Amino acid sequence: MRRLFGSKNKKIDRILNKAKAAYDDKDYEVAFNLFSQAASMQSPEAQYWLGMCYLNGYGVILNLNDAALWHEAAAEAGWVDSAYMLALLYMRGIPEVKKVSGQNIFDKPDVDYDNLKPDWDKSRHWAKYAAEQDLAEAQALYAYLISHETKDPEIITQALEWYDKSISHDSSQGYMGKGLLLLRLGESEADYAEAAKFLEVAAERKMGSALHKLGVMYETGRGVPTNYKRAAELYKEAAELGIRDAQALYGVALKKGQGVEQNFIQAETWLRKAALAGDIEAAVVLADMNGHGNDDIPPNFTEAARWYVVAAEKGHIAATRALGVLYLRGMGVPKSLERAVELLGFAAKKGDVVAIVSMGEIAIQLPESNLQIDNVIEEYLTPGAEQGFAVIMFNLAVALLHSNSLNPDFEKEKQAREWLKKCCKEVIPARYWYGRMLLQGTGGEQDTDKGYAWISSAAHEGIIDAQMLWANILLEGNSNDGSALAEEAVKFYKMAADQGSVPAMFSLGAVYGGGNHLEPDREKAQEWFRKAAEKGHPKAQMMLGRYLARGLAGTKDLDQARYWLQLALKSGEVDAEIDLKQIDDPSLRDKISEIKNTDFETKSGTAENQSMDTKKEAEKNPGKVEVAPGLFFVKKK
Repeated sequence: MRRLFGSKNKKIDRILNKAKAAYDDKDYEVAFNLFSQAASMQSPEAQYWLGMCYLNGYGVILNLNDAALWHEAAAEAGWVDSAYMLALLYMRGIPEVKKVSGQNIFDKPDVDYDNLKPDWDKSRHWAKYAAEQDLAEAQALYAYLISHETKDPEIITQALEWYDKSISHDSSQGYMGKGLLLLRLGESEADYAEAAKFLEVAAERKMGSALHKLGVMYETGRGVPTNYKRAAELYKEAAELGIRDAQALYGVALKKGQGVEQNFIQAETWLRKAALAGDIEAAVVLADMNGHGNDDIPPNFTEAARWYVVAAEKGHIAATRALGVLYLRGMGVPKSLERAVELLGFAAKKGDVVAIVSMGEIAIQLPESNLQIDNVIEEYLTPGAEQGFAVIMFNLAVALLHSNSLNPDFEKEKQAREWLKKCCKEVIPARYWYGRMLLQGTGGEQDTDKGYAWISSAAHEGIIDAQMLWANILLEGNSNDGSALAEEAVKFYKMAADQGSVPAMFSLGAVYGGGNHLEPDREKAQEWFRKAAEKGHPKAQMMLGRYLARGLAGTKDLDQARYWLQLALKSGEVDAEIDLKQIDDPSLRDKISEIKNTDFETKSGTAENQSMDTKKEAEKNPGKVEVAPGLFFVKKK
């Protein structure tokens, strides 16, 4: 222990020896009483120890104000260690004691520990005092205090000199401080490598901040070779020492399985510790994990909502938006369109792109939201589109078309077409809508060739509506080789069917049924009609019933035919009633097989006629896109 002078009073020394022995034995009440006795005799050393008792709550109630008072008394008497402790206390902030008029002297003082205000001037004063007395830890502290918010070359030079003095005493704080300063000021790999040398020494001595920062360096490959395993090891050591940021980073490493074996349970444990300590990003990751679930644990939307609330209350925009989506869907929280609009609107006004998209889609798809589409266009979508966000340009175009369907206005059609043109290279669904507008001459001149090109592009990129429309166009095409176009159309119908499109399944049944430049294949036709029928497609149910009643695919099954025709009739296909009568009337049953296939096909409808339903539906509800998902629903490519 460093001091300018020691005690020359033997009585004080005897008391101090007994006090320190009791302190070492953790008999803190005895130690406190003895230190108090010696301190009252003006012993700086006793005042130091009394300050430490108040600082740690040993033998007395923890009280930072009293700790500061005793350390200041000792420091002013020349006790260097108290000067150092006083510098730390002022750097952290000493709480104000709220005085209450008429307060009983025995009442516990009302101390505000949540709003500590550092006093940097006093902290620097006492740190410098102790540093000039050659106290290594104080030299490192003073170097930090003068340099932590500046890049002034003169001050940085002074700070480095103080760090070097501290390092000359082999101070772990000195090694860590210099490493962190060099890392902050570094501009090249050589600078970062130099910083790493000092941080390595501090990390070996289990300095938490050094372990954390060095871990980041190994993860990013800055100043050291990239080494995820080493980074995870350093994060773990720092996390176990209570470094909040390291707890979050170790949790993420465990979640990803990066440098360490993947372990979702441990990942959640460490992320929870960081989140409870105030790390907002950790709270968001924790929410995402619960929203996603994993192979072993299903999603827990209630827990996800809890952590999104924590982050949203701190102003985290993405968390606010994700919480809004949960309210919109009633996942983990009561379903509330009003609350969803409030949260998504807040995030949208802060510039969150997904929230802006969601606001537009809610206004289009959910009229009960009371969001006026023209207001959403003006307040959210147009500003976002003008900033160059392609997905918002697309949604703006869709919103304009929707608004135009309510209040026809050529200017809105023109604007929609212009926005689609701007974003169609980046937003694949926009290619379909832009192509359709070109084909129809909506919002400008008709351009069939370009319209075909954009629709074909969207179809090749997997847009179901574009695949259906492109297949229709191919079937309608005037060519000497109609069968080749039909085969190409079948390819796109299959693409759409593979994505779950029930109309595409029906269209395939109709194409294979004949009358579309292809040789009929009744077995394939019945197979596709069955797939669509099982998905609830009324016309497919009727067609499957007819096929089974007539045995067109080789097998006649009147019971199954009756089953499917009855389903079709219940769904509104009135023509199915005639087929049912033919099955149930013995006088008509034998005549069923005599009906010519050509007549049958004419009644069944072709893929071209049926798939036009998709086009009509799209025209009624342009841009029908699912509401933009929250954080944990986003699938990154």
